[in-house]
Amino acid sequence: MSILDMLPGTTGRRSTQRESEVLLTLVASGLVGLSSWQGEVNLRRPYDDRLQLGLDRLAVACARTGSSTLPTGIADLVWEWCATKPMRDWPLVFDPDAEADGELLLVDGEPSEFCREWVRATPDVVGDVHESALVRQVKDVAKALGRPELYAHWRLELTRNTLLSPAELIRLKNRFLDAAPWAEWIDESYEPVPSEGMVDGQIAVCRGCRQWMTAERDASWKCPSWRCAQGRFADDPEFRSAQEAFRLRAELVRYIALPGLPELELAEALARLGARVVLYPGLDALDVVAIWPSGFAIGVDVKDWRNPYLLARSIKRFPEWTGAHPYAYSQGYIAVPTDRTRGKDRYLRILGRHSSALSTQPQLQAVTIDELISRCPDEGVRGEVTCGP
Repeated sequence: MSILDMLPGTTGRRSTQRESEVLLTLVASGLVGLSSWQGEVNLRRPYDDRLQLGLDRLAVACARTGSSTLPTGIADLVWEWCATKPMRDWPLVFDPDAEADGELLLVDGEPSEFCREWVRATPDVVGDVHESALVRQVKDVAKALGRPELYAHWRLELTRNTLLSPAELIRLKNRFLDAAPWAEWIDESYEPVPSEGMVDGQIAVCRGCRQWMTAERDASWKCPSWRCAQGRFADDPEFRSAQEAFRLRAELVRYIALPGLPELELAEALARLGARVVLYPGLDALDVVAIWPSGFAIGVDVKDWRNPYLLARSIKRFPEWTGAHPYAYSQGYIAVPTDRTRGKDRYLRILGRHSSALSTQPQLQAVTIDELISRCPDEGVRGEVTCGP
C-alpha cells in the first residue's frame, strides 16, 4: 500500500490537503529514519530516501504557490525547514483540526513529538519504525507456543525495568525456564550501558517516567519523554550505578516502555476498584480488559498522543469478543491520559470527528482516563493485574 492509497481522493482544497499530508508523511518518516542511522551499515545511503521524495514534492509545492524560498537540498530541508520553519511557513494546507501551524518537525536535533506522531499515524507506511523485528518475533513465537501471555509478560517487564544490574538481568532471564525463547528475548531487549551513557560512572533515571536518560555533552541529562523533558522532572534525575549495568534498548523505551506507563497505571487503578485486569489480551488486540465480579466488563486501548487528529487516523477497530469468550466485554474505550486534554477542550471532539473506528463501532467511546475510572464500579476489595489467560 502506498502513502497515496491511505489518503482520501478528492479535489480542490481537499486535494491540496491530501498532497500536503503525503509530503509531510514522507518528510516526517524520513527524519525518524535518519535519527536511527546505523553508521557504516548505511554508508551508501547516508539519508532516508523518503527525505529525497519529500524534498522533490516540497520543491513542486513551492513552485505552485509562487514561494521565493526553495529548499536547496537534503541538508537545507532538515536543518533549515524542519528545524526552524513552523508548518505555517510551509506551502502546505492542512485540516484545521490537525493543529499543525506552530509545529516544528525537528527540535534540539531530534524529531519532535509532532513529527513522531505523524509517522505513527501511518503505520502501514513506516511500520518498521515502531514495531521492530523483535516485537514481531515475540508475538509470533508466543502464539506458536500457545502461550500468548508470554508476550504480555515481556511487555510488562520491559515497562517496569529499563535499567538492570547483572544480577537483576539474570533473574529476569530465568523468569520462565519452561519457555526457552524467553531468555533470548530478554538478551535482545537490553544492552550494556555504553560509556557515553554515563557521567562519573552513573546513569540517570527520570523521576517522571522512570526511563533512563541520555547524557549530554554538558554533563546534563535528557529524558526520552517529550512531556518530561519539557517539564519539571528533567532537572532532577535519580542516579544509579552504571557499572556493568544493562539498559533497555532505545527503540523499546520509546515504543514499548513509555506507552506502557499509562497502560500499567490504568490497570492498577482498575484493580484497586476490584477488577481482574488482563494486560495485552489477544497478543495486544487491546491494552486492557477489566472484568468485575459483578459481571461488568470493559475493553480499553490507552492512547498517549498529543495530537488528536493524528491519533484518530491510527485507531484500529476493537475485537468483538462476546458471549463465552474469556475476554468478553460490553463497552470499549479509547482512554487518553487526562493531562493530554488539559487546555484542549476540543481534543475528544476532534478525535471523534476523524476516527472511523469510533464512528462505526457504537460500543466504542473516547474518554479521559480519569473519566473512565469514574465510570467503573468499586467492589470494595482489590482485584488483580494479570497477563492472562
